[in-house]
Amino acid sequence: MSGLKTVVRHGFTGGGVATLLLAGLFVVNADAAAPSMLLLIGWLAAVGVVLLLAGTRERLAVAGRTVGWPRVAAVGIWILAIGAGAFGVSQLRTLETGSGTWLLTAAMTVFAMGYLAWFARECWTGGRQLDDEMFAVE
Repeated sequence: MSGLKTVVRHGFTGGGVATLLLAGLFVVNADAAAPSMLLLIGWLAAVGVVLLLAGTRERLAVAGRTVGWPRVAAVGIWILAIGAGAFGVSQLRTLETGSGTWLLTAAMTVFAMGYLAWFARECWTGGRQLDDEMFAVE
């Protein structure tokens, strides 16, 4: 396994664990029965599980087909991007339009979604702009 691939896979493993821990903290410290909290906890748990699988498994059997870890990671990152965008937009609705906080939140939401979408595409395609060795499936 190349050095870059090791770093990326360890990053997915660490990100998956951290996201699962964050979901666990929401379960323990919040009103987990509220629909919005159930949605948040489910989103974080889904991202955590998928990223953890991408970081720890070289291949995964899905519906009778073998899928390499980069495609699994791409799905996890897409789930993260969609949830982050939804969360950002929900925060924009609570702020006064045109204020500094609103503009900062809008900019961060657009940047985060754009970056995550780009990285998910890189994972899915096996590296168009990044080193393809980084996404090798052995």
